[in-house]
Amino acid sequence: MAFTFFTLGGRQLWEDVFFSQKWRIQRNCITKRYRLLDSWDIRRAAGSFEDCHHAFVRCGKIFQLPPSREKAVIMLHGLGGNKNQFNQMAKMIESITAVPIAINYPSTRKDIDAHLRQIDFLLNNLEGIKEISFISDGIGGLLVRKLLSADSPWQKKIKISRVIQINPPNRGYRLWERLADSKIATAILGPMIKLGDSHRAAKFSRFPEKIEFGIINTHNRIGSLIRRILPKSWEQLLPQIGDSFLPGAKDITDIKIWRINSAADQHTIRCCKNFLRNGKF
Repeated sequence: MAFTFFTLGGRQLWEDVFFSQKWRIQRNCITKRYRLLDSWDIRRAAGSFEDCHHAFVRCGKIFQLPPSREKAVIMLHGLGGNKNQFNQMAKMIESITAVPIAINYPSTRKDIDAHLRQIDFLLNNLEGIKEISFISDGIGGLLVRKLLSADSPWQKKIKISRVIQINPPNRGYRLWERLADSKIATAILGPMIKLGDSHRAAKFSRFPEKIEFGIINTHNRIGSLIRRILPKSWEQLLPQIGDSFLPGAKDITDIKIWRINSAADQHTIRCCKNFLRNGKF
């Protein structure tokens, strides 16, 4: 048992490997040490995974944690992001009586296969969840595509409902293609930046036909102003509308926002709520 203290919830060095009743077990991607965080991101235990899970069971009895709802929405951030960017989205998900699960993964430290193993482990250990949907931001959209193309035990016990991709690089990003050749950029942003290559992105499996998915393209108003003053050679490196296209989408929408964090924009949140409920934005 470790001393109890507040944390930042994990940024780029902690990965979520267990989630239940808003509590989570995280693993440090460098030290491989585990810790148990409560719903306020207060550390309640540290040590091995077993130590933290035993502490969770004990705390569940002490704090009388309620049983989990049967529906959940998994949220995956983009490159360099973290779970906190979905705080506003989580409130909406709770309003439709589902469990919001924003997963931290060290996007600038590991490759996509390592992230898949982490998320697959977490999903296989979900308790009480019978149906899930996904909301992804940026490169998290490629992670969802690869996750759902694999055959895993959790898919046999949990129904997959709907998937929402926000600004996904389904056809790659030109800027990332250029940066992937830079050793400095790769050292800072990690191996995931190589997924911005259009040829690599094209090799990802499409979503299974039975899964309804939609795509939200957000256009930042400030970014639009910046585009106007950039040279054409630079402007072409920025994300384009066609970068997100993926055949089979049930609905696609384009919205203008002021926020840098697309997942915190109220228009984006309303679109997600409509799609989760009705399959339309």
